[in-house]
Amino acid sequence: MGNIFADDTTRFTLEITGINVNQGQIYVKLYTNEKDYRSDIPYAAYVLESTGQSVVYSFDILQGEYLIALFQDTNNNGKLDTNFLGFPTEPVGLSNYSGGIPGGVKKHKIPINNNSNRVTINIGKVV
Repeated sequence: MGNIFADDTTRFTLEITGINVNQGQIYVKLYTNEKDYRSDIPYAAYVLESTGQSVVYSFDILQGEYLIALFQDTNNNGKLDTNFLGFPTEPVGLSNYSGGIPGGVKKHKIPINNNSNRVTINIGKVV
């Protein structure tokens, strides 16, 4: 007998563009709420290699709304470096971002479901 519960997961594809080739790993974090985003407690996290100017990565995830934040760790210290004002000094990317000062989860979350299961995020320097 098959699973009697509906499968709430979907296959999601993330394309990252604007990568500095072979200049550090790319850290991808997904958040579901503001508290976890501000505390840097991701719902899911992935580390990708920067082997090309763009990377396509697919994974299974529960359907829902997520903020996707990513950065390229160009100095390989395992964290996002910032300047004295708190602005990132390494390339970053954010879902649903069109420029200006980034907002929180509500502004940048995107739906991930069977009908909306692919997004492209450009990674770049803020400062």
